[in-house]
Amino acid sequence: MTPEQFDETLRSFVKRRPFFPFVVELADGRRILIPDSHVAFGGGVAGFINEEGALDGFSYDEVRSMHFATPETAT
Repeated sequence: MTPEQFDETLRSFVKRRPFFPFVVELADGRRILIPDSHVAFGGGVAGFINEEGALDGFSYDEVRSMHFATPETAT
Protein backbone atom coordinates (compact mmCIF):
# COMPACT_ATOMS: atom_id res chain seq x y z
CA MET A 1 0.00 0.00 0.00
CA THR A 2 1.39 3.40 -0.94
CA PRO A 3 0.94 6.53 1.21
CA GLU A 4 -1.60 7.77 -1.34
CA GLN A 5 -3.61 4.52 -1.25
CA PHE A 6 -3.50 4.62 2.56
CA ASP A 7 -4.89 8.16 2.61
CA GLU A 8 -7.61 7.34 0.05
CA THR A 9 -8.69 4.19 1.91
CA LEU A 10 -8.72 5.91 5.27
CA ARG A 11 -10.66 8.85 3.82
CA SER A 12 -13.34 6.47 2.51
CA PHE A 13 -13.83 5.02 6.01
CA VAL A 14 -13.72 8.33 7.89
CA LYS A 15 -16.02 10.26 5.52
CA ARG A 16 -18.69 7.52 5.23
CA ARG A 17 -22.14 8.66 6.31
CA PRO A 18 -23.47 7.30 8.45
CA PHE A 19 -20.12 6.58 10.04
CA PHE A 20 -19.35 2.98 11.02
CA PRO A 21 -16.50 2.04 13.37
CA PHE A 22 -13.65 0.27 11.60
CA VAL A 23 -10.57 -1.74 12.44
CA VAL A 24 -7.03 -1.18 11.26
CA GLU A 25 -5.03 -4.41 11.33
CA LEU A 26 -1.28 -3.93 11.56
CA ALA A 27 1.39 -6.22 10.16
CA ASP A 28 2.49 -7.20 13.68
CA GLY A 29 -1.01 -8.53 14.46
CA ARG A 30 -2.31 -5.60 16.51
CA ARG A 31 -5.82 -4.35 15.81
CA ILE A 32 -6.79 -0.74 16.32
CA LEU A 33 -10.48 0.03 16.63
CA ILE A 34 -11.39 3.43 15.21
CA PRO A 35 -14.67 4.20 17.03
CA ASP A 36 -15.46 7.59 15.47
CA SER A 37 -14.50 9.84 12.57
CA HIS A 38 -12.10 12.02 14.57
CA VAL A 39 -8.94 10.83 12.83
CA ALA A 40 -6.21 13.13 11.53
CA PHE A 41 -4.31 11.77 8.54
CA GLY A 42 -2.21 12.72 5.56
CA GLY A 43 1.02 11.77 3.87
CA GLY A 44 0.67 8.13 4.85
CA VAL A 45 0.32 8.63 8.61
CA ALA A 46 -2.74 8.82 10.86
CA GLY A 47 -3.52 9.53 14.48
CA PHE A 48 -6.45 9.81 16.86
CA ILE A 49 -7.10 10.21 20.58
CA ASN A 50 -7.83 6.78 22.08
CA GLU A 51 -10.16 5.93 24.98
CA GLU A 52 -7.40 6.65 27.50
CA GLY A 53 -6.92 10.16 26.09
CA ALA A 54 -3.55 9.38 24.52
CA LEU A 55 -2.50 9.88 20.92
CA ASP A 56 -2.53 6.59 19.00
CA GLY A 57 -0.90 6.57 15.59
CA PHE A 58 -0.01 4.33 12.69
CA SER A 59 1.47 4.63 9.22
CA TYR A 60 0.83 3.15 5.80
CA ASP A 61 3.78 0.76 5.99
CA GLU A 62 2.42 -0.86 9.17
CA VAL A 63 -1.09 -1.58 7.85
CA ARG A 64 -2.14 -5.02 6.66
CA SER A 65 -5.83 -4.18 6.18
CA MET A 66 -8.72 -1.91 7.12
CA HIS A 67 -12.29 -3.14 7.44
CA PHE A 68 -15.57 -2.27 9.10
CA ALA A 69 -15.86 -3.44 12.69
CA THR A 70 -18.08 -6.37 13.54
CA PRO A 71 -19.17 -7.38 17.06
CA GLU A 72 -16.20 -9.79 17.10
CA THR A 73 -13.61 -7.19 16.01
CA ALA A 74 -14.97 -4.31 18.07
CA THR A 75 -13.56 -5.68 21.33
